[in-house]
Amino acid sequence: MSTRGEIGVIDDNKVKVIYNHFDSYLSGVGKDLLENWNSKEKALKVINGDYNNEDLKYEFDSVEEWINHLNGSDREYIYLFKDDKWYYTESNDNWEFKNDWKLLTEEDIEK
Repeated sequence: MSTRGEIGVIDDNKVKVIYNHFDSYLSGVGKDLLENWNSKEKALKVINGDYNNEDLKYEFDSVEEWINHLNGSDREYIYLFKDDKWYYTESNDNWEFKNDWKLLTEEDIEK
């Protein structure tokens, strides 16, 4: 079964997002983002399709708008690059997200 997620970057006062179908858990996508896509330039390459070949891309006016869009979806993890760092949040049992971002660290990806 796939672990679906989305990856976002704040750029030009917008949240640019790409869907990710496989391995979106912390030790999968989280680890890869932290280790290999850890600058704004690289994070934008993720959104532009250099990370995966997904065509589902979105743009939102705010992080809150993005989260509202995701509530009730089948996404389990979402990642956000802001202030030169990766953050993440997880959906709850009702497929809802809260705006409670955690800094993505080495300890998180080893869970």
